[in-house]
Amino acid sequence: MIAPFADRPALGSPDSTLPQAESDTQTPRATNAVVIDPKDSYDLAELVDLAERNNPETHEAWEKARQAALAVGLVESTYVPQISAEVLGGFQHTPLPIPPNLIAQGYFTADTRELLPTLAVKWLLFDFGRRSGAEDAARANSFVANVAFTGAHQRLMFNVSRDYFSLGAARGKLRAAEQALTSATVVDDAVMARRAHGLATVVEVAQARRQSAEARFNLERARGAERAAYQALIASMGIESAVRLAVADSSQVKLPAMPSQTVDRFVDEALSSRPDVIAAATKIRGAEATLREKQADYYPTISLSAQAYRNIGDLSVQSSRYYSVNETGGNILLQLSWPLFDGGARAARTAAARSEVSAARDSLNQARDLAVKQVNDAYDALKTGLAEHDAAIALRAAAQTAYDAALDAYRHGVGTYTDLVHDETSLTQAESEFEDARANSFSAAAALAFSTGSILSGRDPR
Repeated sequence: MIAPFADRPALGSPDSTLPQAESDTQTPRATNAVVIDPKDSYDLAELVDLAERNNPETHEAWEKARQAALAVGLVESTYVPQISAEVLGGFQHTPLPIPPNLIAQGYFTADTRELLPTLAVKWLLFDFGRRSGAEDAARANSFVANVAFTGAHQRLMFNVSRDYFSLGAARGKLRAAEQALTSATVVDDAVMARRAHGLATVVEVAQARRQSAEARFNLERARGAERAAYQALIASMGIESAVRLAVADSSQVKLPAMPSQTVDRFVDEALSSRPDVIAAATKIRGAEATLREKQADYYPTISLSAQAYRNIGDLSVQSSRYYSVNETGGNILLQLSWPLFDGGARAARTAAARSEVSAARDSLNQARDLAVKQVNDAYDALKTGLAEHDAAIALRAAAQTAYDAALDAYRHGVGTYTDLVHDETSLTQAESEFEDARANSFSAAAALAFSTGSILSGRDPR
């Protein structure tokens, strides 16, 4: 399929290079900014391409993947020394004690005017796994976000495909309704012709008119259903309803083939390829890394700090004249910090992290169960849809033959109006069943590709 986001992170690439952040002063991108060629009739691949460039769900997933990748860089920054420039300046009036035999009042005052420009360096040397746990968790979350981005694309492709073929079915039913009105008109004309020769009853005339009115009603209903199907397709693409585009007819698209593999093979593929299953498994690793990070809070940290500064100041004692200093100074300190008591905060954080691990494991089991169910449902739906389609072809042909025979027999006075109406209704129903079976087959094929995680891979899910 067309992939307009080739520069964005893909499934299994958590370290994908991210684009430069947009300027805060940049004009925000207009929503639904999609260019439609009024001369083009868009097929499924082109509709998916439009949706991928315009749907806000994929844009949101991309931004979340970008944020998660930036979070990895934030954790990595804690491994390097932190350097800061500081300036401390001001005035201080300080009374200080002194023996009375030196100054009778027992204290003296010092006035200080100082400016201390300082260059400070702090480097966390060892933390018993705090940073490594945070880094592993951030990388796992980044990978999950990338997989979620892929999953958003797969959902979008499935939704657009499903709605595209639903629109095809609605158009087919509209054609069937138009044909039904034509058939009702033909029957009405046949009844009126027999009535002109005194061969048709008043009841038959009334019934024929009722049949024509019902056909017109069904035609309007089919038109409404076709418009609703079109709006559903537009909505799934993320395009405003006011936008009009020509959608190619799906009636000539080749029907999907019958699955050649067993359902167990599809289940195995789903458990190894589906984004939600992969993300759930990765969330366990992320939760376990977070647990290691919280457990490391029980151990000390060792850090190195250094300062280089210049003392620029003046000192006055007991209102004497000011004495000046303008000299450099510095220090290097090794610090060990070990929290001994925090009121149970570390225990609570560790318990919460352990609970997250348990919840992540349950989510994985749930994702696997859902994958198995969806694959089985889609597999059965595809086989059923294809079988119904074959049966619908035969049913439609038989219904057309029966209607033609009933109409001919009625025109020649050897058939009843009841048989004719029955065969006319059966033909309309057969046309509708054919369109439903065709659309269901395509939707089931898309659902099988989506449920196995192969809808973006270019591999044939059958």
